[in-house]
Amino acid sequence: MTTLVASEPRFVSLAAIERELARPWQHPGGRREEQTTRALMGNLIAVCRSQPERAGLEREVAQIVPHYPTRALLLVADPANQSAGIEASIALQGCMRGPSLQICGEVVIIGAGGPATSRLASVARAVLLGDLPTSLWWASPEAPPLAGELFSQLAELADQVIYDSAAWADPLRQLVVTANWVSGSGRQVASDLAWRRARLWRRIIAQSLDPTLAPGALEGIEEAHIEHGPHALTQAWLLSGWLALRLGWVPRGGKLLPGPGVSWSFEWPHGRPRVEIRRHPGGEPDIRTVRIVTRVDGRPVTFRFELQAAGRVAVSAERLTDRVLSLTGPVYSRSALVARQLPDLARDRLFESSVALARTMAEAVL
Repeated sequence: MTTLVASEPRFVSLAAIERELARPWQHPGGRREEQTTRALMGNLIAVCRSQPERAGLEREVAQIVPHYPTRALLLVADPANQSAGIEASIALQGCMRGPSLQICGEVVIIGAGGPATSRLASVARAVLLGDLPTSLWWASPEAPPLAGELFSQLAELADQVIYDSAAWADPLRQLVVTANWVSGSGRQVASDLAWRRARLWRRIIAQSLDPTLAPGALEGIEEAHIEHGPHALTQAWLLSGWLALRLGWVPRGGKLLPGPGVSWSFEWPHGRPRVEIRRHPGGEPDIRTVRIVTRVDGRPVTFRFELQAAGRVAVSAERLTDRVLSLTGPVYSRSALVARQLPDLARDRLFESSVALARTMAEAVL
């Protein structure tokens, strides 16, 4: 039987971090565990920008390390804190298997105020385990490149950068800024959690329009309409970019719509398809419906994909069949999405190309 255990966090000096992490495990009851092994797969740098964000991020990191054993550096770069000093604390997480303890998480929390945030990258560099891959998780609700030198310095330490565009306050402009960084990110793998969340939608659309099931449906697309809830604009944007990329559509113009919404026209050898995205004022931060107007075997057909519940999408084909089918997929928390991304160090060229096309579409309406 495996039992998860955690030590109490304790404050340490920056110079003592490595020494304190190497000390034998000390249980709160005073028993020192000598049968201890360490099994770490990588480094994780998780960044937040305020004390309120810190508490939530600590819980998420604690949920990640049992699935991806790691040395986790939680950096709190708080511009509202004008202290010139840097504070550090450490804690250990482990799995008890009988009398043996396997440490699966070394958590180092480092807090810095406005004047001291410029030192965080050098502090992180000294604490990272140099023989393991490093992931940077930008857990603050802002486009990472907007953090300037802090992000640039931390990204240089990382093999991959994970961010979440769902909470961006100005998603179109921040999409453009981040897409510019993704296109020139060099060796780093870039991953947007919003892209992972829309995986079920990409799968069910691709399966429903497959030429073996719906002959001519791809070439016959005339319109695509996407509706989403609050904070899901980038999911819808990336989904439309994916669709246009896979079909070879070339953007020819876009405009803002009342509602709010946005519309684009495209061009390809089979016609001039149009994509429209609209936001619902309330509800969950998810894509709500996708409606694709096309032709199957020369007959007009409208495919409708609708979110029925978390992780379940229903699909119907008006004027083709009376059946309503559904496809389900797992629903992951933010921490679970990060845990699944951490071992995936291969570049996702489809994601990168979809981001680039979404940037072109955003620039057309800004």
